[in-house]
Amino acid sequence: MNPDPQPSARVAEALQIHRSISACHAHLAQSDGVHALTATLMLPCYRAEFERLVLAMSAAETNELMSRLPIGEERQSLSLPRA
Repeated sequence: MNPDPQPSARVAEALQIHRSISACHAHLAQSDGVHALTATLMLPCYRAEFERLVLAMSAAETNELMSRLPIGEERQSLSLPRA
């Protein structure tokens, strides 16, 4: 069985930003002081950058991104922009 091919550059960047968004949500859920404060400040920046990337993606890249995002609460709460 072949491993999944490497994602395109924009998809890889969006996945990294998605991991940062998830980490922010985790810190906010734990309310652990300085990390929660940092997450509060960074979350809008990460979301804006994620949205910018998704809007710049082709339909194929968007489909690739959606197939690589975790299924569940994180993916459902993530509102992808409409083109």
